[in-house]
Amino acid sequence: MGINKELSTDIANAYNLEPEDRRLVLDLIETWRRKLPGNAKRERYYLGKVRVKDLGIAMPASLAAKIDPRIDWPKKAVHALADRSVLNGFTTDDKETTDKLRAIYAANSLGELYRKNLIGELKHCCGFWTVTDDGLGNPVISAYPATAASAIWDDAQKEIKAGLVVAESRERRGTRERIPTLVHVFKKDCLIKIAYANGLWYAEYDENSMGRPLMEPMAHGATLERPFGASRITRAVMSITDDAIRQRARMEVAAESATLPQMWLLGTAKRVTNGQNKYDASMGAINEVTKDEDGDVPTVWQSAQLQMAPLSEYFRTLACQMSSVTDVPVSFFGASNDNPSSSDAIAASLEPLVIDAKNLNRDNGNALRNVAYMALAVVNDTDFATERDAGHNVNPRWLSPAYPSAVSQSDAVLKQVQAVPKLANSDVVLELLDYTDEQMQRIESDNRKVQGRAIIDQMTGTGDGVDSAEEGA
Repeated sequence: MGINKELSTDIANAYNLEPEDRRLVLDLIETWRRKLPGNAKRERYYLGKVRVKDLGIAMPASLAAKIDPRIDWPKKAVHALADRSVLNGFTTDDKETTDKLRAIYAANSLGELYRKNLIGELKHCCGFWTVTDDGLGNPVISAYPATAASAIWDDAQKEIKAGLVVAESRERRGTRERIPTLVHVFKKDCLIKIAYANGLWYAEYDENSMGRPLMEPMAHGATLERPFGASRITRAVMSITDDAIRQRARMEVAAESATLPQMWLLGTAKRVTNGQNKYDASMGAINEVTKDEDGDVPTVWQSAQLQMAPLSEYFRTLACQMSSVTDVPVSFFGASNDNPSSSDAIAASLEPLVIDAKNLNRDNGNALRNVAYMALAVVNDTDFATERDAGHNVNPRWLSPAYPSAVSQSDAVLKQVQAVPKLANSDVVLELLDYTDEQMQRIESDNRKVQGRAIIDQMTGTGDGVDSAEEGA
């Protein structure tokens, strides 16, 4: 979904929209408009669409206009963390609830949808989940970026008071801008669908018995002052990116200059020029310097070739600064050490990023748990509070953000099972080994088949136990 450039206040004047809801819709639109410039700016940094900001010192203006270096460090900062937050289904204490959640997870492709929403969350500060009914009792889980949604926070209830999403939009003819055609407004007791047709907006109300808005924010680094979180593309990240782009431009100019010898003529009576390209003298096959009218010959002096090492070192310094503010190893930004790093050094460099991923999973897990409760409420025809208080202990399951090797992970699990034997009979062991939910289902199914086959063999007398007894006789 592209960035919507327009969200008209005409939506608040939609036909059939209740008067008390008009002010709410205007507030949501104003919130969206106020945040859009910052969100759009971070989107440009993420996509690498930021041009060099020349200071007018290191290069001529004519060259600055021609050189167009790009840096994708903000995208690296987003994806380095997103790649370590992998949703792997849900766990519960109730088998029936587990089976329902597995069906919901598969029907909505929630694993892939989570990653898409996660990238939007890290880019803009927040992503939004919505849960609606398809009319047949099946939950439809959707995700929206901050560029297509807005919400108002309720400090007392610690949840959103109301929210708005652009559910559908169309591309403006001849441009890449998108125009909203369907807007959903989520309130505690209803869902308002506002559609655009024939030049007018029309509102339709669907009652909501969930007991809360059918919308859940997923915020990155939320605080009491900023309940919707903060973008991973911070002001520091954007500032360092600007410096890196400018340094890339300097390096391009320096690289071009270094390919040509720096020739100087000393002692000439006047400036010597051929009136054409200033590089002709260095690129010609035969060069000639003639005597002046007094018979004197100017001195030819060649300066030392430009060294790129200081420029490269400053670029590496910028990469180290980016690593410091994002907790991403400096090697991710194209600056590596001369000597190969040991496995322990690599693990130590990744530790801050792994800690960030664990905190991210914990915060996002709370949002996903609420989404799961709302989806179960749609399936069971209940409400959010009923599913939350049912005691099924619903929790999202994550793959390990540390990406340990299979050998070290297996060795650690083996030692834990030896120390706590009851772990051997729990699915927690399979989770620790990073088996996916599909693999765990196959293991459970195959185990049941083996147990059933063994029972049949015992009943028919064809099992291993009978054969062993006959051999012993």
